[in-house]
Amino acid sequence: MKQCPVPCPFVAAHSQDMASLRSHLLDGYQCRDAWVAMSKLVNDPVRRKDCLERASALAPDDEELLIEYLEARLAVNPADGFAQQRLNEIRTMRLLSDVKTPYFHEPPKPRLIGEILVSIGAISESELQAVLAEQRRASLLKSDRRLGQLLLKRGLITPVKLAKALIIQQQERSRARAAPQVLGEYLVEKGYITAAQLEAALAEQIRLDLQGKRLSLGELLVKMHLLSKEKIDQAAREYERLFWSQFNA
Repeated sequence: MKQCPVPCPFVAAHSQDMASLRSHLLDGYQCRDAWVAMSKLVNDPVRRKDCLERASALAPDDEELLIEYLEARLAVNPADGFAQQRLNEIRTMRLLSDVKTPYFHEPPKPRLIGEILVSIGAISESELQAVLAEQRRASLLKSDRRLGQLLLKRGLITPVKLAKALIIQQQERSRARAAPQVLGEYLVEKGYITAAQLEAALAEQIRLDLQGKRLSLGELLVKMHLLSKEKIDQAAREYERLFWSQFNA
C-alpha cells in the first residue's frame, strides 16, 4: 500500500472524475482525499457514509472529517446512538475549549500517552509509530482502537506500565490546571484518593478489561476498599456539577 500526501495532487486534478478516483484507489493508494472526493460524487447515502468511514480511518486525528462521517451515519440511520453520542461529545468539548476560567485555559498541554510511554522507556519510538499506523488502519467501528489497548494486545506493555503513563498524564494535566477529563483525575485533585491508589486501580481495571471483565473505576475503588459507594456517589455529583457549571460561566 502507498500512502498519499495531504493534499493529494492526483485528487486535486481529478476530483470530479469518479473513474479516475476509483482507479487511483485500486492501484493501492491509501488516499484520504480520494475517499472524500468520492463521497461528494455519490448520491446514495450509504455509499457516501462508506466513503467517509474509509477517509476518516486514514486520518483519525481529523475532527472535521470525523464529524462529517458521523453525520453521514446519522443520515443513514437516525437512531444510531453511538454516532449521536460521539457527535455530542465533540460539540461539548468544542464548547469547553472556549471557556476561560481558572480551570480551563490554553497550553502547556499534557503529553499524549504514546509520548509518555516512550519517555519512560516502556516502548521505543519505532514501536509507537508501528502501533499508531495500525490504529490508523483500524476500522472506526472497532471497540479497541485506543492506543493503550493496541499496545497491550501486542504485548508491548503491561497494565502496570499503562496505568503509570496515565497517572503521569493526569499529573501533567493537574500542573497545567487543565480541567479533569475523567472522574479518576477529579478524585485525585480533590484528595479523595492518592495518585498511587488511582494508579493501582487503573492497572487492575486494565487487567480485568483484558479478561473481558468490565468494571467502572467507581466499582473498582469500592471493591478495593479505597472509597465507599457513598463517597463515590458524592464525588460523581460534584464532578458533574463542575463540568456543567462551565456552561454558565
